[in-house]
Amino acid sequence: MRLTAVTYFADRPNGWTPIELMIDLCARCFGAQQTRIAPRPRISAARKLGLMLAPVARGDEQAELYVARFPRDIVKFIDAEGFRRPGRRRVLWIVDSYLRDWLPPAPVLRKFDVIGFTQHADQEFYRDLTGERALWLGWGTDALDSGSPAAERRVDVMRVGRQSEGWDDDAATAAACAAQGLSFAGRPPGLPGNDAEAHRALLRDHYRSTRFLLASSNLAGPPNYTSLEREYITARWTDALGCGAVVAGVPPRSDLALIDWPGALLDFGEIDFAANLAQLREAADAWTPDVARRNHLEALRRLDWRWRFKAIADKLGLVSPGLEAELDRLRARIEEVEAGLSTPAR
Repeated sequence: MRLTAVTYFADRPNGWTPIELMIDLCARCFGAQQTRIAPRPRISAARKLGLMLAPVARGDEQAELYVARFPRDIVKFIDAEGFRRPGRRRVLWIVDSYLRDWLPPAPVLRKFDVIGFTQHADQEFYRDLTGERALWLGWGTDALDSGSPAAERRVDVMRVGRQSEGWDDDAATAAACAAQGLSFAGRPPGLPGNDAEAHRALLRDHYRSTRFLLASSNLAGPPNYTSLEREYITARWTDALGCGAVVAGVPPRSDLALIDWPGALLDFGEIDFAANLAQLREAADAWTPDVARRNHLEALRRLDWRWRFKAIADKLGLVSPGLEAELDRLRARIEEVEAGLSTPAR
């Protein structure tokens, strides 16, 4: 059985670019076609009921992956052209799986053979809900081709994306860092909104050039920003670590199952600008090139998207020479970075 298609919505919501890049990599690894679904009008209640009740024919000829940002988008997939074609298995990957109240009724979920969820803290919930079909597919990064263990880093502290109050004024942060002898880079200018490759190149170059990247849990962030109850990592954590940077801030502690190695995080404990700045100064003094090498190494081992694709392949028994070749490259890179460490990898 082969994975032949990756289907997702083309409405490009904020923060979706890292997932589009993941989808592109997934399609290349499996030799699959990408299918972008245009935004659709709201489905009527009558049609939604009909779609839920309509059976789907399964088979072992091929598999298709459906990537949803929000659980409420899942029902739109079963209305997509070709969803009910026979002879296939259907894999669902819910990115913002923590929004459990938005899940559709059980008859919709039963149409999928695998239910992928992203937040590790939701493991028990999804296994209780969907049994053996549940599969943890944590946030990742393309550590192999977009990451870096570079020892030369021109920036001590970097800001990308929203910040907690106290860290959101780049001019004030730059001045305070300079007073402590720390170099600072604020929000990258002109992040491209419609060019995923340009977005990747810009952020990759920024992440590779810094020792510490500022990022805190959404619960420590601006008020009324995303969930006020559940916390989670995003691409800022995984992409930064893939590029060797340390992530500094108040971490989302309930979603760190994949980021548990020493040196990955500089935990502020709480947002206190003066105290946090002192922590950064101390950590910068202790920083060595091996910090970047080890973060890149652990990202290769744990965070690279190719491990998520392997989990899908193993779950369904998929055959994919392309993915196997990529995994061979990944393992070879892990050995190479291990050999470059000043102290042996654990």
